[in-house]
Amino acid sequence: MLGLTAQERRVILFLITMALVGLGIEFLVKINSPLKVIVNAYQGLGKINLNSAGKEELKSLGGIGEKLAQRIIDYRAKVEGFKETDELKNIKGISDDKYEKIKDFLVVK
Repeated sequence: MLGLTAQERRVILFLITMALVGLGIEFLVKINSPLKVIVNAYQGLGKINLNSAGKEELKSLGGIGEKLAQRIIDYRAKVEGFKETDELKNIKGISDDKYEKIKDFLVVK
């Protein structure tokens, strides 16, 4: 194999394996939104304040993508801040089901 020693082949195989494992974990987190929420909570993110959260924080919630995060920020500016977390249901793209999945990770301060 290209004139590589046995040790060099093992190192290359190890690096390829680790890259594939990392990609697999990233894929699972992206497609499994409840897992994404658990992973983010485990990393110490705690509850997200709807009145100060940036786009990236909002996207860390399961089921919230780039466009929906921007809609939340736009709505927050329009109403001059959230009074209750359930106001999220007023935003296009946040169904009752989606709200139920993320409400425990939210706070309004």
